Amino acid sequence: MILHWRISSKRLALLLAVGLLLSACSRIDLIYRNLDWLLPWRLDHYLNLDSQQRAWLGPRLQAHLDWHCSRELPRNLAWLQRSRELVEQPQVSTAQLAEHLAQADAALQRIAVQITPTAVALLQSLSAEQVAELQATLQEDYHDDRQAYLEPPLAVQISERAERMEQRLEPWFGRLNATQRRHLSHWAQALGEQNRLWLRNRLRWQAALLAALQERDSDVFAARMTRLLQARESFQDAEYRQAYPHARRATAALFSRLLASAEPRQRQRLSQRLRQFARDLAKHLCPLPPAQA
Repeated sequence: MILHWRISSKRLALLLAVGLLLSACSRIDLIYRNLDWLLPWRLDHYLNLDSQQRAWLGPRLQAHLDWHCSRELPRNLAWLQRSRELVEQPQVSTAQLAEHLAQADAALQRIAVQITPTAVALLQSLSAEQVAELQATLQEDYHDDRQAYLEPPLAVQISERAERMEQRLEPWFGRLNATQRRHLSHWAQALGEQNRLWLRNRLRWQAALLAALQERDSDVFAARMTRLLQARESFQDAEYRQAYPHARRATAALFSRLLASAEPRQRQRLSQRLRQFARDLAKHLCPLPPAQA
């Protein structure tokens, strides 16, 4: 996935559900080679699991990884092939790219559905001390992100948004040209107060999570966690639900314009990076388990 933007409630949900979310696509091969130790380590940012919980989680995490490399990686490779085909077209429309990004969202949703039972059982096993530690970590993360993304003046937020996106794009496109930087600036401006909406709605989701954990022994806990993990949009307020589709369209339009203004060297670089990325991922394909083959 070329695009790497903040979907924090999604990412947090998946991390809390044993962390089976692949991030930073330019480093995905490194991540995939080290999932056996990296995912538990990342999970420890939120939860300090005891030895019994780790022993319980180990085989379940491996089962999820086996599912991903046998079921999802072929889909990922097909998605990358389609990405290359789009890049090689003379003109790619906003609608084409919006549909392509929606397929990436669908992949995240499949992961959420797959790992929900493990997440429910793991979170249900937490002690009062672990829940308190989780709450403290979430509050600390929110405080840090508020300082970084919301406290600066809006003009600074917009400028930094454009700078972050340019840094993420350069490994794929190389140095952006003047036209592309203008497109990037217009995109960052169009998102306006997205930081405020994102943080406010992440806080809503976290509050619902912590409230559910206070009743983790109840009969309704599994249903509440399933909704938290699989229907995150139901926790968004009206302003965010209206703004999010606009932000997605703006991002798809940005990529359409970036590709339209790309120089031959940039298209070649992008195609080569996607091809190499697919080769790296293909090394991690694994067969279906006998019962599913």
